Amino acid sequence: MSDPLHFPYMFWAQRESFRSPYCLSQSGMPAPDPSFLDGLAWDLAPQQAEALPALRARLAELFATSADRVIVTAGTSTAMAVCATRWFTPGSRVAHELPCYEPLRALAPRFGAESVGVARHAADDWRLSPARVRAALEGSAPGHLFISNPHNPSGLAQSADDIAELAAEAARAGGVLISDEVYQEFLPPDERVHAFALAPNAVSIGSLTKGYGLGALRIGWILLGEGLADQADAVLDSLFLLTVDPATPCLRAGVRALNELPRLLQPLRRIEQESRPIWNRWLHDSAAIESYVPRHGLIAFPRVIGVDDTRALVQYLQAKHGVDVVPGEFFGARGHLRVGCGLPAESLREGLARLDRGIADYRAGGGR
Repeated sequence: MSDPLHFPYMFWAQRESFRSPYCLSQSGMPAPDPSFLDGLAWDLAPQQAEALPALRARLAELFATSADRVIVTAGTSTAMAVCATRWFTPGSRVAHELPCYEPLRALAPRFGAESVGVARHAADDWRLSPARVRAALEGSAPGHLFISNPHNPSGLAQSADDIAELAAEAARAGGVLISDEVYQEFLPPDERVHAFALAPNAVSIGSLTKGYGLGALRIGWILLGEGLADQADAVLDSLFLLTVDPATPCLRAGVRALNELPRLLQPLRRIEQESRPIWNRWLHDSAAIESYVPRHGLIAFPRVIGVDDTRALVQYLQAKHGVDVVPGEFFGARGHLRVGCGLPAESLREGLARLDRGIADYRAGGGR
């Protein structure tokens, strides 16, 4: 018997997504025009010579912190694993939101920690309750909290006050709050919330993947709260054990990207102006679903009325209606779909129409 998979969503994303002409399964922007990299030659110099310090300094400037509290990683996924290696030790407890992106619930057991889900409820607009977090961490030592903000898969962005309260619950349990903020780039700058700046025991992780479509660069970061600054070497030690440093050409490209962020956000601005209104209307008006409508971003997590097995539904939609969405089972919530809107307006309109028809046909017996 083969070992159970800890990250089945990624197997699905690599092998079964993109099977249809209308892909509403993606949670980030497509890759941008690479012309912003013009003139950037291949560079095989050691990372530490200049490229890595330059990227750390640029990130420190953007996030208004000191470079010694910035750890550069090979994307957000590596940042998650580094944090798990550092803090999710045997005997600790890790409370994670539910529904959630799979690594939030899968990493703790891989490192010997106890994993406990804390429910977010659609009736509460998916807000994570500090009281429920306190109950989940009661009696643990240490007890950590692992969340995404904005929440993946619902798109809810919690406020600075909310995040400060959640960090306080982790502190009460002698632990850290780790906040996956990869979707913060979808928010206007004055609405972005970075946990590391709000609480001394908080860690923010992010990357250039979602808002800018630059996942191929594998540039991510860990930002340490003030109270964790003295643990920077211990976090680096975990990074070195996993990956050492990102490639020098990627570091150079990362600096170039950080210097071109307004330009790189222009495709997202077009999606916001042209595609999101179509998606918003569908989330509000479709008779097939019930949904919270996030204020920003490209993802929502509607409940499909009358369908529990959304894994089977998605297979039917791909095969019979030519549209891709993500089954809620991968987030721990059967009966839901994650539906994105990062497509040109006409493609999105057609994709949503196919999704409505497909759900109706499935409920009428087409899936049997």
